[in-house]
Amino acid sequence: MDLDAILPVGTSEKVPVGLLDFDVNNPRFTPDKEPASASDDDVVIQLARSADLAELVQSIATSGYINIEPLIVIERAGRFAVLEGNRRLAAVKVLRNDTLAQQAKLTLPPMEASKRATLGELLCYRVATEADARDLIGFKHINGPQGWDAFAKARFAARWLDEEHSKTDGMTIGDIASRMGDQHLTIHRMVTALFVLEQAQREDVYFLEDRKKKSFSFSHLYTALASEEFTSYLGMDRPDRTTDPARDPVPRDNFGELQNLLIWLYGSKDRDIAPVVKSQNPDLNRLREVLGSRMATRVLEERGSLDEAVVAATPMSLRFEEHMIAANAELQYALGALEGFDPKSQPEMIQIADSASKKARLIKTQVDSLAAEIEK
Repeated sequence: MDLDAILPVGTSEKVPVGLLDFDVNNPRFTPDKEPASASDDDVVIQLARSADLAELVQSIATSGYINIEPLIVIERAGRFAVLEGNRRLAAVKVLRNDTLAQQAKLTLPPMEASKRATLGELLCYRVATEADARDLIGFKHINGPQGWDAFAKARFAARWLDEEHSKTDGMTIGDIASRMGDQHLTIHRMVTALFVLEQAQREDVYFLEDRKKKSFSFSHLYTALASEEFTSYLGMDRPDRTTDPARDPVPRDNFGELQNLLIWLYGSKDRDIAPVVKSQNPDLNRLREVLGSRMATRVLEERGSLDEAVVAATPMSLRFEEHMIAANAELQYALGALEGFDPKSQPEMIQIADSASKKARLIKTQVDSLAAEIEK
């Protein structure tokens, strides 16, 4: 088939849907959103789960497919692969195929014949290389109206950076960030974290498929690597936004620490270990505090308990202060509820009150003694 006759490079024309394939390298397919295979069925099923396909299907069924913004396509193996517009292509394929809609668990609304007639051909713009489409796709999905998640952004920028590195005078990550409208170089942190993950997988240190939860919080890692406690633990150089991220940022001698960190962040299905970071706030900050203490880090490595490690990381003076404030507050609550005490049905409370009184007197004696010594 002569694709040049159907759609020459650098032009926009309507193309039969039957010639359009999904982009299996779509950055949108992050570790927790990957299709089971590259087949149309599995791609559509995954997009229905993760890309709010139902809303778009409803819109197209109501108004028909409006050929205003072209899909961006490239020739692959004698067909057109859609670099930009996979979600729109999925919605159209669902509306054209009842069986596919059922597999994707999508309910198809009624559609008038005149609206259905718009589903046969879609406006496409053909590029010669993926690089020709990057500016438009990057702006739209990194800081534009249809933003990807952080992992997808990192993959997109990293692929671009790799291509630039193959050139004599290619762009830097700073240049790419600027082209994407990223004023704060957030992309630098994301790509650094992506390279850490890729190094872990390449060196058989940790595999994302082994994570305990199906969901994948990429932000845990790229946020962590902004703190010196984490980079020091991994033996990494501090990220320098004036230079491109290193492809192998973690020294080989620190692969054990890298495995520890990724298990703390994401757990291990094979080893039945839950992540210690349940949510970024406050657990990631608690982990940062632990890594700032050699003793607390050792506790976490050996015991696997973030709570125990946090205790070890907390100075004794602060722990005493926190416990005293908490104990005083609890005693105040107990005093307010004293009317509810029944000596007949709660005789054990007498022993507990006696024990609390003895502990309080002992603490008071020690506090007074230490205070007296300071005054001497």
